[in-house]
Amino acid sequence: MRYKALLVFLLYLFCTFFARAQDFSGVEKIASFAGEIKINSDSTIDVKETIAYDFGDQQKHGIFRFIPVKYKARGGNYNLRISNIKVADENGAPYNFTTSYPGDNVEIKIGDADKFVSGTKNYVISYVIRRAVNYFPDHDELYWNFTGDKRQIPIESSSLKVILPEAAKENLQYKCFQGVFGSTNECAASVSENIIEYNSGEILNPGEGMTIVAGWPKGITPEPTVFQKMLDIARDNWTLFVPIIVFALMFRLWSKKGRDPRGRGTIIAQYESPDQLAPAEIGTMIDGSADNQDVSATIIDLAVRGFLKIKRMEEKGFLGIKSTDYTFIKLKDEEPERNFEKEVMKGIFDPEKADANGASGEKEKKLSDLKNKFYKTLSDVKDLLYKGVTEKRYYTSNPNNTRILWIVAGVMSGGFLAGIFGSIQGGWGIFSGIVSGIIILVFGWLMPAVTAKGAELKENILGFKDFLSVTETDRLKFHNAPEKNPQMFEKFLPHAMVLGVEKEWAKQFEGMYNQQPDWYEDSSGRMFSAIILSSIVSDFSSTATAAMASQPSSAAGGGSGFSGGGGGGGFGGGGGGSW
Repeated sequence: MRYKALLVFLLYLFCTFFARAQDFSGVEKIASFAGEIKINSDSTIDVKETIAYDFGDQQKHGIFRFIPVKYKARGGNYNLRISNIKVADENGAPYNFTTSYPGDNVEIKIGDADKFVSGTKNYVISYVIRRAVNYFPDHDELYWNFTGDKRQIPIESSSLKVILPEAAKENLQYKCFQGVFGSTNECAASVSENIIEYNSGEILNPGEGMTIVAGWPKGITPEPTVFQKMLDIARDNWTLFVPIIVFALMFRLWSKKGRDPRGRGTIIAQYESPDQLAPAEIGTMIDGSADNQDVSATIIDLAVRGFLKIKRMEEKGFLGIKSTDYTFIKLKDEEPERNFEKEVMKGIFDPEKADANGASGEKEKKLSDLKNKFYKTLSDVKDLLYKGVTEKRYYTSNPNNTRILWIVAGVMSGGFLAGIFGSIQGGWGIFSGIVSGIIILVFGWLMPAVTAKGAELKENILGFKDFLSVTETDRLKFHNAPEKNPQMFEKFLPHAMVLGVEKEWAKQFEGMYNQQPDWYEDSSGRMFSAIILSSIVSDFSSTATAAMASQPSSAAGGGSGFSGGGGGGGFGGGGGGSW
Protein backbone atom coordinates (compact mmCIF):
# COMPACT_ATOMS: atom_id res chain seq x y z
CA MET A 1 0.00 0.00 0.00
CA ARG A 2 2.84 2.37 0.83
CA TYR A 3 4.43 1.84 -2.60
CA LYS A 4 1.08 2.28 -4.30
CA ALA A 5 0.46 5.61 -2.51
CA LEU A 6 3.95 6.84 -3.38
CA LEU A 7 3.37 5.93 -7.04
CA VAL A 8 0.10 7.85 -7.14
CA PHE A 9 1.76 10.92 -5.57
CA LEU A 10 4.63 10.89 -8.09
CA LEU A 11 2.15 10.52 -10.93
CA TYR A 12 0.24 13.55 -9.59
CA LEU A 13 3.42 15.67 -9.49
CA PHE A 14 4.34 14.66 -13.03
CA CYS A 15 0.88 15.51 -14.37
CA THR A 16 0.85 18.84 -12.56
CA PHE A 17 4.27 19.76 -13.93
CA PHE A 18 3.29 18.72 -17.42
CA ALA A 19 0.05 20.74 -17.19
CA ARG A 20 1.93 23.84 -16.06
CA ALA A 21 4.47 23.41 -18.84
CA GLN A 22 1.63 23.22 -21.30
CA ASP A 23 0.00 26.33 -19.78
CA PHE A 24 3.19 28.44 -20.13
CA SER A 25 4.12 27.28 -23.60
CA GLY A 26 3.40 29.96 -26.13
CA VAL A 27 2.68 32.59 -23.43
CA GLU A 28 3.50 36.24 -24.35
CA LYS A 29 6.47 37.59 -22.39
CA ILE A 30 9.64 39.66 -22.55
CA ALA A 31 12.57 37.29 -22.70
CA SER A 32 15.11 40.06 -22.11
CA PHE A 33 14.96 43.77 -21.29
CA ALA A 34 18.49 45.19 -21.51
CA GLY A 35 19.46 48.83 -21.57
CA GLU A 36 22.19 51.40 -21.71
CA ILE A 37 21.98 54.97 -20.40
CA LYS A 38 24.74 57.42 -21.18
CA ILE A 39 24.98 60.51 -18.96
CA ASN A 40 26.25 63.33 -21.16
CA SER A 41 28.36 66.27 -20.02
CA ASP A 42 25.50 68.63 -20.96
CA SER A 43 23.23 66.82 -18.45
CA THR A 44 21.13 65.11 -21.12
CA ILE A 45 20.88 61.33 -21.12
CA ASP A 46 20.92 58.95 -24.09
CA VAL A 47 18.69 55.95 -23.43
CA LYS A 48 18.82 52.70 -25.39
CA GLU A 49 16.44 49.83 -24.61
CA THR A 50 16.92 46.41 -26.25
CA ILE A 51 13.75 44.38 -25.81
CA ALA A 52 13.56 40.72 -26.84
CA TYR A 53 9.80 40.34 -27.07
CA ASP A 54 8.39 36.81 -27.27
CA PHE A 55 4.92 36.87 -28.84
CA GLY A 56 4.64 33.12 -28.32
CA ASP A 57 1.87 31.65 -30.46
CA GLN A 58 0.11 35.03 -30.71
CA GLN A 59 -0.29 36.82 -34.03
CA LYS A 60 0.36 40.51 -33.35
CA HIS A 61 1.41 43.59 -35.33
CA GLY A 62 4.15 44.69 -32.94
CA ILE A 63 4.60 46.29 -29.53
CA PHE A 64 4.04 49.61 -27.86
CA ARG A 65 6.12 51.33 -25.17
CA PHE A 66 4.86 54.22 -23.09
CA ILE A 67 7.11 56.38 -20.92
CA PRO A 68 5.88 59.05 -18.43
CA VAL A 69 7.22 62.50 -19.28
CA LYS A 70 4.93 64.71 -17.17
CA TYR A 71 5.18 64.70 -13.39
CA LYS A 72 3.72 66.58 -10.44
CA ALA A 73 6.93 67.65 -8.74
CA ARG A 74 8.75 70.63 -7.23
CA GLY A 75 5.57 72.56 -6.52
CA GLY A 76 4.00 72.24 -9.96
CA ASN A 77 4.33 70.48 -13.30
CA TYR A 78 7.75 69.10 -14.17
CA ASN A 79 8.09 67.77 -17.71
CA LEU A 80 10.92 65.78 -19.22
CA ARG A 81 11.99 66.74 -22.73
CA ILE A 82 12.17 63.67 -24.98
CA SER A 83 13.64 63.85 -28.47
CA ASN A 84 15.42 61.89 -31.25
CA ILE A 85 13.25 58.78 -30.83
CA LYS A 86 14.45 55.86 -33.00
CA VAL A 87 13.40 52.22 -33.29
CA ALA A 88 15.37 49.47 -35.07
CA ASP A 89 15.99 45.72 -34.93
CA GLU A 90 19.17 44.12 -33.57
CA ASN A 91 20.88 44.69 -36.92
CA GLY A 92 20.03 48.39 -37.10
CA ALA A 93 17.23 48.03 -39.66
CA PRO A 94 14.55 50.60 -38.82
CA TYR A 95 11.04 49.64 -37.75
CA ASN A 96 7.89 51.57 -38.60
CA PHE A 97 6.65 53.41 -35.51
CA THR A 98 4.45 56.33 -34.47
CA THR A 99 4.58 58.54 -31.40
CA SER A 100 1.70 60.08 -29.50
CA TYR A 101 1.28 61.85 -26.16
CA PRO A 102 -1.71 60.40 -24.30
CA GLY A 103 -2.11 61.84 -20.79
CA ASP A 104 1.25 62.26 -19.10
CA ASN A 105 3.08 59.79 -21.33
CA VAL A 106 4.80 59.52 -24.66
CA GLU A 107 3.70 56.35 -26.44
CA ILE A 108 5.87 54.66 -29.06
CA LYS A 109 3.79 52.27 -31.20
CA ILE A 110 5.99 49.93 -33.24
CA GLY A 111 4.91 47.72 -36.12
CA ASP A 112 2.78 47.61 -39.23
CA ALA A 113 -1.01 47.28 -39.18
CA ASP A 114 -0.84 45.26 -42.42
CA LYS A 115 1.64 42.69 -41.09
CA PHE A 116 1.62 40.11 -38.31
CA VAL A 117 4.53 38.85 -36.25
CA SER A 118 4.99 35.95 -33.87
CA GLY A 119 7.78 34.27 -31.98
CA THR A 120 10.62 36.39 -30.58
CA LYS A 121 11.46 39.78 -32.08
CA ASN A 122 14.17 42.20 -31.02
CA TYR A 123 13.35 45.92 -30.70
CA VAL A 124 16.01 48.54 -30.04
CA ILE A 125 14.40 51.80 -28.84
CA SER A 126 16.60 54.85 -28.35
CA TYR A 127 15.79 58.40 -27.31
CA VAL A 128 17.32 61.46 -25.65
CA ILE A 129 15.96 62.87 -22.38
CA ARG A 130 16.60 66.33 -20.96
CA ARG A 131 15.88 67.39 -17.34
CA ALA A 132 16.15 63.86 -15.90
CA VAL A 133 19.21 64.66 -13.75
CA ASN A 134 18.43 65.73 -10.18
CA TYR A 135 20.74 68.24 -8.48
CA PHE A 136 21.48 68.15 -4.76
CA PRO A 137 23.91 70.16 -2.61
CA ASP A 138 26.46 67.33 -2.35
CA HIS A 139 25.87 65.29 -5.51
CA ASP A 140 23.93 64.93 -8.76
CA GLU A 141 21.94 61.84 -9.57
CA LEU A 142 19.77 59.89 -11.98
CA TYR A 143 16.75 58.20 -10.39
CA TRP A 144 15.25 56.15 -13.22
CA ASN A 145 12.46 53.59 -13.42
CA PHE A 146 14.05 51.53 -16.16
CA THR A 147 11.63 48.75 -17.14
CA GLY A 148 8.45 50.38 -15.89
CA ASP A 149 5.95 48.58 -13.65
CA LYS A 150 2.78 48.95 -15.71
CA ARG A 151 3.16 45.78 -17.78
CA GLN A 152 0.77 42.84 -17.88
CA ILE A 153 3.45 40.34 -18.93
CA PRO A 154 6.56 39.04 -17.14
CA ILE A 155 10.15 40.03 -17.86
CA GLU A 156 12.45 37.03 -17.58
CA SER A 157 15.70 39.01 -17.53
CA SER A 158 16.48 42.70 -17.06
CA SER A 159 19.78 44.54 -16.90
CA LEU A 160 21.07 48.07 -17.35
CA LYS A 161 24.43 49.74 -17.87
CA VAL A 162 24.85 53.43 -16.90
CA ILE A 163 27.82 55.16 -18.51
CA LEU A 164 28.98 58.33 -16.77
CA PRO A 165 31.29 61.01 -18.19
CA GLU A 166 35.00 60.16 -18.03
CA ALA A 167 35.53 62.58 -15.15
CA ALA A 168 33.13 60.62 -12.92
CA LYS A 169 35.29 57.77 -11.59
CA GLU A 170 35.35 58.43 -7.85
CA ASN A 171 32.75 58.77 -5.09
CA LEU A 172 30.05 57.14 -7.20
CA GLN A 173 26.84 56.01 -5.56
CA TYR A 174 24.48 53.36 -6.84
CA LYS A 175 21.42 51.36 -5.85
CA CYS A 176 18.97 49.05 -7.56
CA PHE A 177 15.37 48.22 -6.57
CA GLN A 178 13.05 45.61 -8.01
CA GLY A 179 9.45 44.64 -7.39
CA VAL A 180 6.14 46.47 -7.21
CA PHE A 181 5.89 50.25 -6.86
CA GLY A 182 7.54 51.41 -3.63
CA SER A 183 9.38 48.14 -3.06
CA THR A 184 12.71 48.42 -1.23
CA ASN A 185 13.82 44.96 -2.37
CA GLU A 186 17.32 45.59 -3.71
CA CYS A 187 18.87 44.02 -6.79
CA ALA A 188 22.51 43.66 -7.86
CA ALA A 189 24.62 46.73 -8.72
CA SER A 190 28.35 47.11 -9.31
CA VAL A 191 30.75 49.77 -10.59
CA SER A 192 33.88 49.73 -12.75
CA GLU A 193 35.60 53.01 -13.60
CA ASN A 194 32.78 55.26 -14.83
CA ILE A 195 30.31 52.48 -15.62
CA ILE A 196 27.63 51.21 -13.23
CA GLU A 197 25.89 47.91 -14.01
CA TYR A 198 22.54 46.76 -12.63
CA ASN A 199 20.87 43.36 -12.87
CA SER A 200 17.52 42.21 -11.51
CA GLY A 201 18.72 38.62 -11.13
CA GLU A 202 15.19 37.21 -11.23
CA ILE A 203 11.94 37.27 -13.16
CA LEU A 204 9.89 40.46 -12.90
CA ASN A 205 6.23 39.48 -12.72
CA PRO A 206 3.41 41.62 -14.16
CA GLY A 207 3.20 44.86 -12.19
CA GLU A 208 6.86 44.67 -11.12
CA GLY A 209 9.80 46.66 -12.43
CA MET A 210 13.45 47.62 -11.93
CA THR A 211 14.46 51.08 -10.74
CA ILE A 212 18.04 52.35 -10.48
CA VAL A 213 19.77 55.22 -8.75
CA ALA A 214 23.16 56.53 -9.86
CA GLY A 215 24.93 59.39 -8.11
CA TRP A 216 28.14 61.25 -8.90
CA PRO A 217 30.07 64.25 -7.53
CA LYS A 218 29.07 67.84 -8.24
CA GLY A 219 30.62 69.55 -11.23
CA ILE A 220 30.40 66.64 -13.66
CA THR A 221 27.02 67.60 -15.11
CA PRO A 222 26.29 71.35 -15.18
CA GLU A 223 23.16 72.56 -13.46
CA PRO A 224 20.86 74.73 -15.63
CA THR A 225 21.11 78.48 -15.13
CA VAL A 226 18.39 80.35 -13.26
CA PHE A 227 17.18 81.75 -16.58
CA GLN A 228 16.95 78.25 -18.09
CA LYS A 229 15.07 77.00 -15.03
CA MET A 230 12.61 79.88 -15.26
CA LEU A 231 12.01 79.18 -18.95
CA ASP A 232 11.42 75.50 -18.23
CA ILE A 233 9.06 76.29 -15.34
CA ALA A 234 7.11 78.69 -17.55
CA ARG A 235 6.93 76.13 -20.34
CA ASP A 236 5.79 73.33 -18.03
CA ASN A 237 3.43 75.56 -16.10
CA TRP A 238 1.68 77.63 -18.75
CA THR A 239 -0.74 78.93 -16.16
CA LEU A 240 2.06 81.28 -15.05
CA PHE A 241 1.21 83.35 -18.12
CA VAL A 242 -2.41 83.76 -17.03
CA PRO A 243 -1.65 86.57 -14.50
CA ILE A 244 0.09 88.49 -17.30
CA ILE A 245 -2.99 88.15 -19.49
CA VAL A 246 -5.25 89.12 -16.57
CA PHE A 247 -3.06 92.17 -15.89
CA ALA A 248 -3.28 93.27 -19.54
CA LEU A 249 -7.07 92.83 -19.60
CA MET A 250 -7.60 94.63 -16.29
CA PHE A 251 -5.28 97.47 -17.29
CA ARG A 252 -7.24 97.93 -20.50
CA LEU A 253 -10.53 97.86 -18.59
CA TRP A 254 -9.24 100.30 -15.99
CA SER A 255 -7.99 102.62 -18.74
CA LYS A 256 -11.48 102.73 -20.22
CA LYS A 257 -13.66 102.62 -17.11
CA GLY A 258 -11.54 103.46 -14.09
CA ARG A 259 -9.09 106.15 -15.18
CA ASP A 260 -9.97 109.62 -13.92
CA PRO A 261 -10.52 112.23 -16.62
CA ARG A 262 -8.02 115.05 -16.84
CA GLY A 263 -8.80 118.27 -15.05
CA ARG A 264 -7.33 121.66 -15.77
CA GLY A 265 -3.84 120.35 -15.16
CA THR A 266 -2.97 123.21 -12.79
CA ILE A 267 -3.46 123.56 -9.04
CA ILE A 268 -4.92 126.93 -7.98
CA ALA A 269 -4.92 127.98 -4.32
CA GLN A 270 -8.31 127.74 -2.62
CA TYR A 271 -9.03 129.76 0.53
CA GLU A 272 -12.33 128.07 1.36
CA SER A 273 -13.47 124.48 1.33
CA PRO A 274 -14.25 123.69 -2.34
CA ASP A 275 -18.01 123.53 -3.01
CA GLN A 276 -18.48 124.16 0.72
CA LEU A 277 -17.77 120.50 1.40
CA ALA A 278 -17.64 119.20 4.95
CA PRO A 279 -14.33 117.73 6.15
CA ALA A 280 -15.61 114.13 5.81
CA GLU A 281 -16.70 114.82 2.21
CA ILE A 282 -13.26 116.19 1.38
CA GLY A 283 -11.65 113.14 2.98
CA THR A 284 -13.88 110.84 0.91
CA MET A 285 -13.18 112.71 -2.33
CA ILE A 286 -9.40 112.95 -2.00
CA ASP A 287 -8.88 109.16 -1.93
CA GLY A 288 -12.28 107.78 -2.90
CA SER A 289 -12.66 106.18 0.52
CA ALA A 290 -14.75 107.13 3.57
CA ASP A 291 -12.36 106.44 6.45
CA ASN A 292 -12.85 106.29 10.21
CA GLN A 293 -10.74 109.44 10.54
CA ASP A 294 -13.23 111.27 8.33
CA VAL A 295 -15.94 110.48 10.88
CA SER A 296 -13.85 111.56 13.90
CA ALA A 297 -13.07 114.82 12.04
CA THR A 298 -16.84 115.27 11.63
CA ILE A 299 -17.21 115.24 15.43
CA ILE A 300 -14.57 117.99 15.73
CA ASP A 301 -16.32 119.97 12.99
CA LEU A 302 -19.71 119.62 14.74
CA ALA A 303 -18.07 120.84 17.96
CA VAL A 304 -16.48 123.84 16.20
CA ARG A 305 -19.92 124.70 14.76
CA GLY A 306 -21.54 124.59 18.20
CA PHE A 307 -23.55 121.37 18.04
CA LEU A 308 -21.67 119.70 20.87
CA LYS A 309 -18.84 120.15 23.32
CA ILE A 310 -15.95 117.77 23.93
CA LYS A 311 -14.74 117.37 27.50
CA ARG A 312 -11.49 115.55 28.23
CA MET A 313 -11.26 113.63 31.51
CA GLU A 314 -8.48 111.76 33.27
CA GLU A 315 -9.48 108.98 35.65
CA LYS A 316 -7.37 106.86 37.96
CA GLY A 317 -7.71 103.18 37.42
CA PHE A 318 -6.10 100.04 38.79
CA LEU A 319 -2.77 100.67 40.58
CA GLY A 320 -3.26 104.39 40.09
CA ILE A 321 -2.75 104.25 36.35
CA LYS A 322 -4.51 107.13 34.64
CA SER A 323 -6.84 106.59 31.73
CA THR A 324 -8.29 109.20 29.39
CA ASP A 325 -11.92 109.43 28.39
CA TYR A 326 -14.05 112.04 26.68
CA THR A 327 -17.57 113.24 27.34
CA PHE A 328 -19.74 114.66 24.58
CA ILE A 329 -22.21 117.34 25.69
CA LYS A 330 -25.05 118.20 23.33
CA LEU A 331 -25.46 121.97 22.92
CA LYS A 332 -28.17 122.27 20.25
CA ASP A 333 -31.47 120.50 19.74
CA GLU A 334 -31.56 121.41 16.07
CA GLU A 335 -30.06 118.95 13.63
CA PRO A 336 -27.10 119.71 11.33
CA GLU A 337 -27.94 120.11 7.64
CA ARG A 338 -26.16 117.09 6.14
CA ASN A 339 -27.61 113.60 6.48
CA PHE A 340 -24.37 111.94 7.53
CA GLU A 341 -23.88 114.60 10.24
CA LYS A 342 -27.38 113.89 11.55
CA GLU A 343 -26.49 110.23 11.71
CA VAL A 344 -23.33 111.00 13.72
CA MET A 345 -25.34 113.03 16.24
CA LYS A 346 -27.93 110.24 16.59
CA GLY A 347 -25.18 107.68 17.02
CA ILE A 348 -23.68 109.69 19.91
CA PHE A 349 -26.86 111.01 21.55
CA ASP A 350 -29.54 108.35 21.35
CA PRO A 351 -32.81 110.23 20.64
CA GLU A 352 -34.85 107.33 22.04
CA LYS A 353 -33.33 107.57 25.51
CA ALA A 354 -34.22 110.11 28.17
CA ASP A 355 -31.70 112.53 29.62
CA ALA A 356 -30.95 113.04 33.31
CA ASN A 357 -34.01 115.25 33.73
CA GLY A 358 -36.36 112.80 32.05
CA ALA A 359 -36.59 114.72 28.78
CA SER A 360 -36.41 112.71 25.56
CA GLY A 361 -32.98 112.41 23.97
CA GLU A 362 -29.59 112.07 25.63
CA LYS A 363 -27.62 115.23 26.38
CA GLU A 364 -24.34 113.69 27.46
CA LYS A 365 -22.44 110.56 26.44
CA LYS A 366 -19.01 109.21 27.26
CA LEU A 367 -16.81 108.07 24.40
CA SER A 368 -16.15 104.82 26.27
CA ASP A 369 -19.92 104.14 26.24
CA LEU A 370 -19.82 104.07 22.44
CA LYS A 371 -17.53 101.03 22.35
CA ASN A 372 -19.12 98.05 20.62
CA LYS A 373 -22.16 100.19 19.80
CA PHE A 374 -21.18 103.00 17.43
CA TYR A 375 -19.84 100.63 14.72
CA LYS A 376 -23.30 100.30 13.18
CA THR A 377 -23.61 104.09 12.96
CA LEU A 378 -20.09 104.23 11.54
CA SER A 379 -21.13 101.97 8.67
CA ASP A 380 -24.28 104.00 8.00
CA VAL A 381 -22.32 107.27 8.00
CA LYS A 382 -19.85 105.89 5.44
CA ASP A 383 -22.70 104.71 3.22
CA LEU A 384 -24.21 108.21 3.32
CA LEU A 385 -20.85 109.79 2.43
CA TYR A 386 -20.48 107.50 -0.61
CA LYS A 387 -24.07 108.16 -1.60
CA GLY A 388 -23.53 111.91 -1.25
CA VAL A 389 -20.47 112.19 -3.51
CA THR A 390 -22.27 110.04 -6.09
CA GLU A 391 -25.50 112.07 -6.02
CA LYS A 392 -23.47 115.26 -6.44
CA ARG A 393 -22.04 113.63 -9.59
CA TYR A 394 -18.46 113.69 -8.44
CA TYR A 395 -18.19 109.94 -9.18
CA THR A 396 -19.55 107.98 -12.13
CA SER A 397 -20.95 105.40 -9.69
CA ASN A 398 -20.93 104.71 -5.99
CA PRO A 399 -17.22 104.08 -5.32
CA ASN A 400 -17.88 101.73 -2.41
CA ASN A 401 -20.32 99.55 -4.36
CA THR A 402 -17.90 99.45 -7.30
CA ARG A 403 -15.08 98.26 -5.07
CA ILE A 404 -17.27 95.65 -3.37
CA LEU A 405 -18.27 94.19 -6.75
CA TRP A 406 -14.63 93.97 -7.84
CA ILE A 407 -13.52 92.53 -4.51
CA VAL A 408 -16.14 89.80 -4.84
CA ALA A 409 -15.07 89.23 -8.45
CA GLY A 410 -11.39 89.09 -7.47
CA VAL A 411 -11.91 86.65 -4.59
CA MET A 412 -14.21 84.38 -6.60
CA SER A 413 -12.01 84.47 -9.70
CA GLY A 414 -8.84 83.84 -7.70
CA GLY A 415 -10.41 80.92 -5.85
CA PHE A 416 -11.90 79.42 -9.01
CA LEU A 417 -8.68 79.73 -11.03
CA ALA A 418 -6.56 78.44 -8.13
CA GLY A 419 -8.81 75.37 -7.89
CA ILE A 420 -8.83 74.66 -11.62
CA PHE A 421 -5.16 75.43 -12.25
CA GLY A 422 -4.10 73.61 -9.08
CA SER A 423 -5.72 70.41 -10.30
CA ILE A 424 -3.89 70.80 -13.62
CA GLN A 425 -0.49 72.08 -12.58
CA GLY A 426 -0.21 71.77 -8.82
CA GLY A 427 1.43 74.49 -6.72
CA TRP A 428 2.35 76.77 -9.61
CA GLY A 429 -1.24 76.57 -10.85
CA ILE A 430 -2.55 77.59 -7.42
CA PHE A 431 -0.02 80.43 -7.35
CA SER A 432 -1.18 81.65 -10.77
CA GLY A 433 -4.82 81.59 -9.72
CA ILE A 434 -4.14 83.52 -6.51
CA VAL A 435 -1.99 86.14 -8.27
CA SER A 436 -4.68 86.58 -10.94
CA GLY A 437 -7.24 87.20 -8.20
CA ILE A 438 -4.94 89.72 -6.48
CA ILE A 439 -4.47 91.59 -9.77
CA ILE A 440 -8.25 91.84 -10.15
CA LEU A 441 -8.53 93.07 -6.55
CA VAL A 442 -5.88 95.77 -7.01
CA PHE A 443 -7.38 97.10 -10.23
CA GLY A 444 -10.86 96.75 -8.72
CA TRP A 445 -9.83 98.99 -5.84
CA LEU A 446 -8.67 101.59 -8.38
CA MET A 447 -11.74 101.17 -10.58
CA PRO A 448 -13.99 103.92 -9.08
CA ALA A 449 -13.62 106.90 -11.41
CA VAL A 450 -14.54 110.52 -10.87
CA THR A 451 -16.46 112.54 -13.40
CA ALA A 452 -15.05 115.63 -15.10
CA LYS A 453 -16.72 117.62 -12.32
CA GLY A 454 -15.08 115.38 -9.73
CA ALA A 455 -11.65 115.74 -11.39
CA GLU A 456 -11.90 119.52 -11.19
CA LEU A 457 -13.04 119.27 -7.57
CA LYS A 458 -10.03 117.11 -6.65
CA GLU A 459 -7.72 119.76 -8.11
CA ASN A 460 -9.49 122.41 -6.03
CA ILE A 461 -9.08 120.22 -2.93
CA LEU A 462 -5.35 120.01 -3.61
CA GLY A 463 -5.30 123.79 -3.93
CA PHE A 464 -7.07 124.04 -0.58
CA LYS A 465 -4.53 121.62 0.91
CA ASP A 466 -1.71 123.87 -0.32
CA PHE A 467 -3.31 126.80 1.45
CA LEU A 468 -3.56 124.82 4.71
CA SER A 469 0.01 123.53 4.60
CA VAL A 470 2.15 126.40 3.28
CA THR A 471 4.84 128.05 5.38
CA GLU A 472 4.74 131.73 6.14
CA THR A 473 7.38 132.39 3.49
CA ASP A 474 5.42 130.52 0.83
CA ARG A 475 2.24 132.33 1.82
CA LEU A 476 3.62 135.42 0.05
CA LYS A 477 3.12 133.54 -3.21
CA PHE A 478 -0.64 133.49 -2.70
CA HIS A 479 -2.63 136.43 -4.02
CA ASN A 480 -5.36 137.99 -1.92
CA ALA A 481 -5.00 135.39 0.83
CA PRO A 482 -7.35 136.13 3.75
CA GLU A 483 -6.01 137.38 7.04
CA LYS A 484 -5.38 134.69 9.62
CA ASN A 485 -7.35 134.68 12.86
CA PRO A 486 -8.23 132.15 15.62
CA GLN A 487 -11.69 131.57 14.13
CA MET A 488 -10.15 130.56 10.81
CA PHE A 489 -7.81 128.12 12.57
CA GLU A 490 -10.67 126.35 14.34
CA LYS A 491 -12.92 126.40 11.28
CA PHE A 492 -10.45 124.64 9.01
CA LEU A 493 -8.75 122.43 11.60
CA PRO A 494 -11.08 119.42 10.82
CA HIS A 495 -10.38 119.90 7.10
CA ALA A 496 -6.65 119.87 7.79
CA MET A 497 -7.12 116.65 9.79
CA VAL A 498 -8.65 114.70 6.89
CA LEU A 499 -5.94 116.04 4.56
CA GLY A 500 -3.19 115.09 7.00
CA VAL A 501 -1.79 118.62 7.39
CA GLU A 502 -3.13 119.63 10.83
CA LYS A 503 0.40 120.19 12.19
CA GLU A 504 1.35 122.43 9.24
CA TRP A 505 -1.93 124.33 9.65
CA ALA A 506 -1.32 124.81 13.38
CA LYS A 507 2.22 126.04 12.83
CA GLN A 508 0.88 129.00 10.88
CA PHE A 509 -0.89 130.24 14.04
CA GLU A 510 2.03 130.17 16.45
CA GLY A 511 1.79 133.11 18.86
CA MET A 512 -1.72 133.94 17.63
CA TYR A 513 -3.79 131.18 19.17
CA ASN A 514 -3.30 130.79 22.93
CA GLN A 515 -6.63 130.10 24.56
CA GLN A 516 -8.84 127.09 25.14
CA PRO A 517 -11.69 127.02 22.60
CA ASP A 518 -15.32 127.16 23.72
CA TRP A 519 -16.10 123.76 22.22
CA TYR A 520 -13.35 121.93 24.12
CA GLU A 521 -12.80 121.55 27.87
CA ASP A 522 -9.68 120.18 29.49
CA SER A 523 -9.34 119.94 33.27
CA SER A 524 -5.58 119.41 33.16
CA GLY A 525 -4.89 123.15 33.27
CA ARG A 526 -2.31 122.94 30.48
CA MET A 527 -1.28 125.94 28.43
CA PHE A 528 -2.99 126.24 25.06
CA SER A 529 -1.61 126.99 21.62
CA ALA A 530 -2.50 126.08 18.07
CA ILE A 531 0.13 123.33 18.00
CA ILE A 532 -1.04 121.90 21.34
CA LEU A 533 -4.67 121.93 20.16
CA SER A 534 -3.75 120.17 16.90
CA SER A 535 -1.96 117.53 18.97
CA ILE A 536 -4.99 117.21 21.25
CA VAL A 537 -7.42 116.67 18.36
CA SER A 538 -5.03 114.14 16.79
CA ASP A 539 -5.00 112.17 20.05
CA PHE A 540 -8.77 112.47 20.26
CA SER A 541 -9.14 111.29 16.67
CA SER A 542 -7.05 108.16 17.35
CA THR A 543 -8.92 107.37 20.57
CA ALA A 544 -12.33 108.06 19.05
CA THR A 545 -11.59 106.01 15.92
CA ALA A 546 -10.61 102.98 18.01
CA ALA A 547 -13.68 103.29 20.25
CA MET A 548 -16.20 103.91 17.48
CA ALA A 549 -14.90 101.16 15.21
CA SER A 550 -14.81 98.50 17.97
CA GLN A 551 -17.23 95.62 17.63
CA PRO A 552 -18.32 92.93 20.11
CA SER A 553 -16.32 89.75 19.63
CA SER A 554 -18.22 86.65 18.55
CA ALA A 555 -18.39 83.73 20.95
CA ALA A 556 -16.66 80.70 19.53
CA GLY A 557 -16.47 77.45 20.40
CA GLY A 558 11.29 64.83 -6.27
CA GLY A 559 13.40 63.55 -3.56
CA SER A 560 16.65 61.62 -3.79
CA GLY A 561 16.59 57.93 -4.60
CA PHE A 562 19.26 57.34 -1.90
CA SER A 563 16.99 58.61 0.92
CA GLY A 564 13.89 56.47 1.23
CA GLY A 565 13.77 55.65 -2.47
CA GLY A 566 12.22 52.51 -3.83
CA GLY A 567 11.00 50.69 -6.86
CA GLY A 568 8.93 52.71 -9.31
CA GLY A 569 10.20 56.08 -8.04
CA GLY A 570 12.08 58.72 -9.97
CA PHE A 571 11.68 59.49 -13.66
CA GLY A 572 11.08 56.98 -16.44
CA GLY A 573 8.87 53.99 -15.85
CA GLY A 574 5.66 53.32 -17.70
CA GLY A 575 5.24 50.00 -19.41
CA GLY A 576 3.99 48.57 -22.65
CA GLY A 577 2.63 45.54 -24.40
CA SER A 578 1.69 44.25 -27.82
CA TRP A 579 -0.95 45.21 -30.34
